[in-house]
Amino acid sequence: MSSISRVKKILCTVEILTRNSAQTLERCLESVKDFAEILILDGNSTDSTVEIAKRYGCRIMKQYDTDELNVVIKDYSEVRNKGLRQATHDWFMFIDSDEYLSPEAVEEIRSIVSNPAPQAYIWWQPRKYILDGKVIDCATTYPNRQIRFFHKDRVKNFVKPVHERIELKPDAPVGVLKNYEYVPLGTKVELAGRSSRYTYMELAMQNTAGPVKLLRLAFRQKMLFLLYSLRFARNLFFCRGSKLPISYEWNWHKYLLFSSLVLFRQGLKNLCK
Repeated sequence: MSSISRVKKILCTVEILTRNSAQTLERCLESVKDFAEILILDGNSTDSTVEIAKRYGCRIMKQYDTDELNVVIKDYSEVRNKGLRQATHDWFMFIDSDEYLSPEAVEEIRSIVSNPAPQAYIWWQPRKYILDGKVIDCATTYPNRQIRFFHKDRVKNFVKPVHERIELKPDAPVGVLKNYEYVPLGTKVELAGRSSRYTYMELAMQNTAGPVKLLRLAFRQKMLFLLYSLRFARNLFFCRGSKLPISYEWNWHKYLLFSSLVLFRQGLKNLCK
């Protein structure tokens, strides 16, 4: 492990959720080591996740008040909000344990936090995939941006049990960071498993939803499927850089198509009750 830098810390809390994340956590922590507080919410990992976090001086908390090992998160917003409440700094950022920030993104965030009157208090974080150590220039899910960095006074709470997002207060000024967060992709099997798990979590979440909401969600997923298909065709003919392989792209398309069909079927079922 590289020694922790003695440069002035960025007065911002970074939140990371972990569960047996030893293989990727050190790379993630190395990228955010200049932040004043790194808050780890761990699912009682049985590998060396906690030991790695301790070496980086992280503040470690349990995701749930239980001694059960390898706890699976049932509601991501619930756990994210626990960290948000415990953060000691006004600025807050969250990142997954298998992702990492570019050095340029770290310095950009440093300049925002140190500015007494920043341009914005909510920031979209641009993201790019990494596959086999190479940055992917073209993918159907690009531009891939998420709100990952914000001032706590300008937000409410995280919402949605899966694919969680932060709910903003009215009239909060929003900006877009220029520099990237990197998202390494696992194997096709891992990616497919993750998509399947998220699909079933979403369906379980919508079990009691009304038919109109379910049909609306099904329509949204179908429209995204069509949009991604158009983007795939565009990238196939016009992308000059590295493309995400077709087998990986199919995972996104399959997830959207499958979830739209299941949501549509459940919506019709609820409508006929």
